[in-house]
Amino acid sequence: MSSIVVEICNLNDPRLVDCLTGIALQKPLPDRVLIADGGSSEEYLKSLISRVKNDELLSKLSIDLKQYPGTQTVTRQLSIKDLKEDITVFLDADEVPVEGWLHALTEPILSGEADFTGGRVMSVIGADNFFTSYYRLLEEHIYEEDLKHGIAYMPLGNTAWKTEILKKLQFDLRLVRAPGEAEDYDLEMRAIAAGFRGKYVPGALVRHYQRIPSTYWNLIKKRYDYLVGASTVMVKNGWIRRRIGERRRRVNHPFAVVEALLKPVALLHGAVRWHIVQHSRKGETV
Repeated sequence: MSSIVVEICNLNDPRLVDCLTGIALQKPLPDRVLIADGGSSEEYLKSLISRVKNDELLSKLSIDLKQYPGTQTVTRQLSIKDLKEDITVFLDADEVPVEGWLHALTEPILSGEADFTGGRVMSVIGADNFFTSYYRLLEEHIYEEDLKHGIAYMPLGNTAWKTEILKKLQFDLRLVRAPGEAEDYDLEMRAIAAGFRGKYVPGALVRHYQRIPSTYWNLIKKRYDYLVGASTVMVKNGWIRRRIGERRRRVNHPFAVVEALLKPVALLHGAVRWHIVQHSRKGETV
């Protein structure tokens, strides 16, 4: 029988308890829940430990809290040495899985059909203003357009992996210097290049309680950082020509025009950034 660990990347996130509650409602339960903490405050951690101990439902989980200070990529990379189960499932602290999620996400791996899988991340925010409507459309675009062209466009939160793949490929810490980091796309691209089989599982659903930018400047900055991160890993993995050749329906929103103007600048930024990083931190490992 294969063992399963759910790793939650966390940093002072008040939504973590909701995430744990969703995991505690799964059947069967994972063998372990690893809270990979990126450097939360002592006060936060004390409150979290107290709440978990006093919650009857959460007490059913085998929870392991470990600290790996750093960015999200650093935290995930440092945690790899402590992964001992056969299958590792990644969640973010602001994601809450629905009933049947864990079984649906891991079944293709357990049956031998896939080496890694990804489910759907569904935002719970309404689409009632300029900013939230754009993010809702972006989310739909991932699953209705991007994944038609390849499995390498899945957000890392809500993916499952044979742990041996993570031990072999690792996370590339050279990406920490790039805005957006995009460690998820990088890992998935390298997994595909190494011959591992990925599968999208739409029934493996988590609800996403994400924070959305509330000003035009913050929206531009956040999307630009994302584009630079994605461009960096595409340059790194030789994915640019393939991406350009993929024909996609444009997101039907006024800000999509702004993002289209940002893309060539972000691509140049990402290419220059990767050239600098590649030569200044060549071969860096944890």
